Amino acid sequence: MMFTTKTEYGLRALVKLAKNKNHKPISLAQIAKEEQLPQPYLEQIFSKLNANDIVTSVKGSEGGYILSRPASEINLFEIIEALEGPLAIFYCLAQDNFNNGCNIKNCLTKKVWNEIQINIIKILRKSKLSHLI
Repeated sequence: MMFTTKTEYGLRALVKLAKNKNHKPISLAQIAKEEQLPQPYLEQIFSKLNANDIVTSVKGSEGGYILSRPASEINLFEIIEALEGPLAIFYCLAQDNFNNGCNIKNCLTKKVWNEIQINIIKILRKSKLSHLI
């Protein structure tokens, strides 16, 4: 399992917002410049984060983005799921496939993989954006 640059760049940008002590909006242009990230890609990432109520867009000449909630209330699982989609370490463990075409009673490995996946999700839910700053 490997997260894409969506998660890497998204987390880097979100940490930038979380460290923003004055809570004023930060433009994607500023984040892109300071973090050396491609602005068009950040726009796609922030569109997903905005749609999932992780960030809020502020319009106007002093506009940009702010966190929708305090960093201590945003967990890493919701960020990753917003950017990557549902988390599954194997195809058969994806929600849509869990009981579809896979016979758990005869599968010798699914139980352990499912337990690992549950624990990964539990750790990501417990880990907050505030832990990264």
